[in-house]
Amino acid sequence: MNKKDILSKYLLNNEQKMQVLKILDKAALAEKKQIIRYSDFIDPYLYIILKDILTNLYNISFKGFGGYEKAERKIFIFYPNYLCSDYIDFPIKLINLQNLPKNKVFTHREVLGAILSLGLKRDKIGDIIINKDIIQILVLEEVADFIELYFKKIGRFSINVSIGNIDSIVPKIEEFKEISANVKSLRLDSVCSASFFESRNKVAEDIKKGKIKVNYRPINMPSYILEEGDMVSYRGKGRIIFEKIQGKTKKDRYKINIKKFV
Repeated sequence: MNKKDILSKYLLNNEQKMQVLKILDKAALAEKKQIIRYSDFIDPYLYIILKDILTNLYNISFKGFGGYEKAERKIFIFYPNYLCSDYIDFPIKLINLQNLPKNKVFTHREVLGAILSLGLKRDKIGDIIINKDIIQILVLEEVADFIELYFKKIGRFSINVSIGNIDSIVPKIEEFKEISANVKSLRLDSVCSASFFESRNKVAEDIKKGKIKVNYRPINMPSYILEEGDMVSYRGKGRIIFEKIQGKTKKDRYKINIKKFV
């Protein structure tokens, strides 16, 4: 089966297909020449797809890593079967943003927008970890010096930038807001309407536009049924975990618990 036939199994847009093909070419080269090759950063959805494809397509060892254990965006390393990955370095650097303004809390979108405004591509940037006193950004080694030299501001705020070792990553402590709601059904549009305080019609429109993902996978069906433990991300509005179904009300509505990332 060729790469085109394999890709036809998955719901990918043209940009995603190009990303996958680019990474498969690196894997093929590593296999053919028995050398080490690395990919750029990819999102969790493509990572899952590529793991499935690579397992069945090439006779080459591979491993994914994003800089720390719970990283969402990762790169692949491809290497000959006779090598041990423990002795292969991943080309990932840590960018530290310090001396942040005391009365300003930056959002993920603001930080990402500022760094991309330097002319960098998204696939050169991994996770962005925002804590109270420090922001840490995982990047490919090839762009680290450029970022240190030219990344001076986020919006109108000046920042101090330095390159650090990934061993000094400070994982973000996730905070949640508990939400209890009664919904008519477990459909994606219904749960998102109750969780993000938007009308059901608005949510349904945004689902069709590709603004909502379930477990990192783009879903374009408002009628998609959620299960306990599903994580839902809504572009521009945040994330939730559909934690638990508590039962039903007398009016036959579902009583649900939601954890919303703060």
